[in-house]
Amino acid sequence: MIKKLLYVILPLALSACGNVEQSGDRATETTTASTLNLVPLPLAVEQIPGTLTLGKTISIQTPANALHSTAALTSLLDQLAIQYNQNDNAVISLVLDPSLALSEEGYTLSIDEAVTLKAATDAGLFYAVQTLRQLLPAEARSQYTLPKVMIEDQPQYPWRGSMLDVARNFIGVDYLKAHIERMASFKLNKLHLHLTDDQGWRLQIKSWPKLTEIGGSTSVSGSNGGFYTQAQMRDIITFAQQHQVEIIPEIDLPGHTQAAIAAYNELACDDVITSPPQNQCEDVVGDARLAPYEGTCVGFSALCASQKPDLVYRFVEDVLTEVAALFPSPYLHIGGDEVLNEEADAFPEFISRVDQIVASLDRKLLAWEEASVGDIRSDALLQFWNDDYDIAPALEKGIHLVLSPCSYTYLDHGNYNGQPDTYTWCAKEGIPLERVYSLMPENYQQVVGVEAPMWSEKVASDATADNRNWPRLAAIAEVSWTPAQQRDYGAFTQRLSALRAHLDSMGIQYYRAPELGWD
Repeated sequence: MIKKLLYVILPLALSACGNVEQSGDRATETTTASTLNLVPLPLAVEQIPGTLTLGKTISIQTPANALHSTAALTSLLDQLAIQYNQNDNAVISLVLDPSLALSEEGYTLSIDEAVTLKAATDAGLFYAVQTLRQLLPAEARSQYTLPKVMIEDQPQYPWRGSMLDVARNFIGVDYLKAHIERMASFKLNKLHLHLTDDQGWRLQIKSWPKLTEIGGSTSVSGSNGGFYTQAQMRDIITFAQQHQVEIIPEIDLPGHTQAAIAAYNELACDDVITSPPQNQCEDVVGDARLAPYEGTCVGFSALCASQKPDLVYRFVEDVLTEVAALFPSPYLHIGGDEVLNEEADAFPEFISRVDQIVASLDRKLLAWEEASVGDIRSDALLQFWNDDYDIAPALEKGIHLVLSPCSYTYLDHGNYNGQPDTYTWCAKEGIPLERVYSLMPENYQQVVGVEAPMWSEKVASDATADNRNWPRLAAIAEVSWTPAQQRDYGAFTQRLSALRAHLDSMGIQYYRAPELGWD
């Protein structure tokens, strides 16, 4: 184990991987460890003199019960055109060591006369491989030079997430898989899919087939309708598991449900046509309150739990039962936000009853912060998005938070002030990379981690999704992985800048933040 005095805490000028100040003072060599271009920054690094050269043919050794990390390693070697075979005299070794005193996602990476990646779990080994990937170039070469180094690493928080809103504009399977790979390369581990909203229902529910037949046909843009079959979603889930990413499903209830109401009009209150929405959405009046919706107004729709409890709760239980059977995540995200209409008074009771349904499915509740008004179990998670919301009463119940404060993490807002086709309602000048990086989750109580949502009303293409997510998700990765005392924005931008070829190799159409020097 590396002694605490070796922890990297000094913001130093960065250079190419493997450059070490030539000095007889071992402490000097150690502090220059931040010259390694790694994002997120590891917990502790000891860089020692010398380098290790890898040729085009090497031997490896991998444990039989570390399938995902082995696949990650062989994929990396294939990408670099390095031929390999299993051999006891391995140049690269994956080692499972249950006695390692690190978290389940922690690992050590030692490069000396050989490369040894060690962890207590397959997940830890997988993240060790991601660190090794960043130490190597992104493209094939005739040989590879690695710095001799000892890294000990583990995340600060277990929840390091990205949220994609696939409801307002549908996002296809291929993009989701590419996004998962990109997340994994920066050690992000939770992909929250906002599967339903007013503009689209994106997950097949066999007991209520019109949810996708009708509710899945529309979108904000008018052209990005679609849905995932349960078979497709199982494939996505398996792919994500192979990359240590947990898929968190969200079925937004009881509001944001116009797609469901358009599919099954009986889920709305009987007088909904003659009762205009209290928030005065001008494009949702009269018959439109039972029809598919392609606008952007929020707060006008809700399941009619107050008048039709038997029907509504049967619907909710049927849907969540199929979702729980499909997704292995211990959490079911039930939305619970922006109920601004005639069902607002019934909202607390609705949340309490849905939590009971979630409990009956052996799952834990996850919901947006407004759901704190319900009588929910203490093992629930609340997703904190409104910077000014009074979350103290929920914390007093022992409930923990996923941090998504909108002025730091809402990636549908601009990369810069005035970026076209971005929102400004939470942050008038956008949310630049530095603003994302300045989030201090350590200042909040009872936090399990950080998640960055990308709402998709203004995101109708894969290229736009890339532009909104990257490179800001790399900042989310470091904020949620690396402790505050080691974070420094200037050092981060220099390390991330040096990884541009890695982002290019993954096909990311990122925003070229000026401070990264990518122009």
